[in-house]
Amino acid sequence: MFRSWLKVADRCGVCGLDYRFAAPDDGPAFFSLCIVAFPLAFLVVWIQVAFDPPWWVHLFTSLPVMVLGTLLPLRPIKGWLVASQFVNRAQEHGTRGLWSELHGTRAGSNDFDQ
Repeated sequence: MFRSWLKVADRCGVCGLDYRFAAPDDGPAFFSLCIVAFPLAFLVVWIQVAFDPPWWVHLFTSLPVMVLGTLLPLRPIKGWLVASQFVNRAQEHGTRGLWSELHGTRAGSNDFDQ
């Protein structure tokens, strides 16, 4: 599904599914921040209030946990969003004709009719 870490491939290497319909945009970052970073921020604040460690403790504990906790889920979340767009046949309203013109498909079809 992925050509690089977060870049979606043009086609599936196994079944040939065209991924032109996929447009998760900023969705993975949003979900990563809301699901992971927000609770981790509370954990970091709790550590500071409960134990009052020096700043370098946060540098070696809190910072890596925050960075890894927000970056590692990006790829699975992006895969989930692309799969969700395919299953739900998601596309912007009123763009079927424009997409068919740009991608050379029939006027009555869309990118999900493969």
